[in-house]
Amino acid sequence: MIFDKIENLKLYSAFNPHFNDMAKFIEENDFAALPCGSYEVGGGVKVSISEYEPSGNDKFEAHRDFHDVQYAIEGSEIIEVIPTSEAAESSGYKPDIEFFTAQNCKSTCVALEAGTFVFLAPQDAHKPCLKLSEGKIRKAVFKIPV
Repeated sequence: MIFDKIENLKLYSAFNPHFNDMAKFIEENDFAALPCGSYEVGGGVKVSISEYEPSGNDKFEAHRDFHDVQYAIEGSEIIEVIPTSEAAESSGYKPDIEFFTAQNCKSTCVALEAGTFVFLAPQDAHKPCLKLSEGKIRKAVFKIPV
């Protein structure tokens, strides 16, 4: 897991060159005005923009084929993270997602607030959409092929 401010996204390009693709896409688009939906970023990277009221989530999720970069454009939410190896009671793997309803360890909580992002790898089971404050969140979720 990586947690940082969005303006530092390019600093991680040595880790994964797709960080440059995402940074360029963010620079070239007004994310506050971009309609909700899915967009091709390039190099196999896609982004989905959504807006919703965080309320709660009782399941951790993990992905095998993609890394997630979750970026809060406006608003905030909490994302809980645990090692996927510590997630329990799987619903079974379906293409790109597996849900877990139990955990064998305490979670780390990330306060995803406007202007911040979190990078989540397949070994990071995560529970997004948890309420941090009143109001909606506008969020971009980038999917980077593993």
